[in-house]
Amino acid sequence: MKFKSLQSNAGFTLSEMLISVSISSIVLAAAVTLSVSLQKSFGAVDNYFATHMQQVRIVDYLSRDVNRGLSVTTSVDLQTVTINVPNYIIRAGDSEAVTNSSLIGTARSPTVAYTSNGLQINYGASTSTVVYSINNSSILRTENGAVTTIASSTDQLIPQTTDVELANTEYVNTAVTFMPIFTMAGSPAARTGTSLYGTAYLRNKRRG
Repeated sequence: MKFKSLQSNAGFTLSEMLISVSISSIVLAAAVTLSVSLQKSFGAVDNYFATHMQQVRIVDYLSRDVNRGLSVTTSVDLQTVTINVPNYIIRAGDSEAVTNSSLIGTARSPTVAYTSNGLQINYGASTSTVVYSINNSSILRTENGAVTTIASSTDQLIPQTTDVELANTEYVNTAVTFMPIFTMAGSPAARTGTSLYGTAYLRNKRRG
């Protein structure tokens, strides 16, 4: 007696194969598109917070110099700030250092006086000039020829400062904005949405 083996020939037809390949291609394309979008989103978020930290750095530096300044002026375009600050450290060539060179690099002792406007602290006539300016995409701080890069951004990081003079004091308002990546170029609303503001008073500014 002979047994016959039954062979089952199963497989995809050509139309089924084409449909499967098409669906696989769509799923793969969607996965690639999603991956690229997530990478761009992560990059934009990282850039946003990195630029925001530079905003904070600009306001901190500017507020520190304004607080210890004797006078402050801003340019017409509000993007250059000049601050006159006392020299807290004795330097070569100062009157104190002429008679005693060992004082170079030490803190200058101020004179304290009580006036009708309150306590007056005077560090002498020796002063320094601090200038904040924009050079291409960098914000620079220059003090007596020494240049320090405060912030550098390709996102058009722009500070604007105005100084307000009152009867017995003076203060400056600073607004720093930048252009996020995921916006239409030149959109004013996008820049306004990233504004960081700061106000600093000239603590050394006193008038009789």
